[in-house]
Amino acid sequence: MEQSSLLQALPSITHGFYGRADTPLVKEPVIVKQIHSARVLTVTGPCPDACADALVTKTPGVNLAIKTGDCVPVLFADPKNHIIGAAHAGWRGALAGVVETTLLAMVRLGADIEEVVAAIGPCIHKEHYQVSPDFQAQFSADVQGFFSTFPDGLHFDLPSYVAHRLKEAGVKAVDVLPIDTYTDRRFYSYRAQPQEKGRQLSCICLCP
Repeated sequence: MEQSSLLQALPSITHGFYGRADTPLVKEPVIVKQIHSARVLTVTGPCPDACADALVTKTPGVNLAIKTGDCVPVLFADPKNHIIGAAHAGWRGALAGVVETTLLAMVRLGADIEEVVAAIGPCIHKEHYQVSPDFQAQFSADVQGFFSTFPDGLHFDLPSYVAHRLKEAGVKAVDVLPIDTYTDRRFYSYRAQPQEKGRQLSCICLCP
């Protein structure tokens, strides 16, 4: 399991980015069906039949969980107002605004964006995220700096793009873990091992 130093410093929060060996040990995760969207749900307990890509709560003991392979898991916490969130930010969800909708849902519960800290967990990094020109064309001119040319073609810096969306939305403290799922075999990677069906969990919970 990996942790963010930002979230570790919050005594009212427990969290973890769980690898393939750790994921089966996660207790009572609240998981929904993820659909690569910007949809967020406010939850107080299990909702296994729901579809969304982000969850928020102010209920202690609810273990919000996001499943990922190469997509970006984002964990949010407002420690002052005791509100947390978790988002699955693949490129589609990030482009659609899943970061912003998660923050909006937290604010509706009473959070203050200036108090929110966020952590980006293990995901695919730009060195191994090759994309097409058609993919690039879906992004606006002001974020073209997240694309780079490598010897094998065009690549996209997904975690930096998500961090940019967080900061543009007003989150001042963002921690990006330097873990590439493509190369770190502790974690599942759809691109590195497409035949594997497993996904790791990223979890955050308010202490009871």
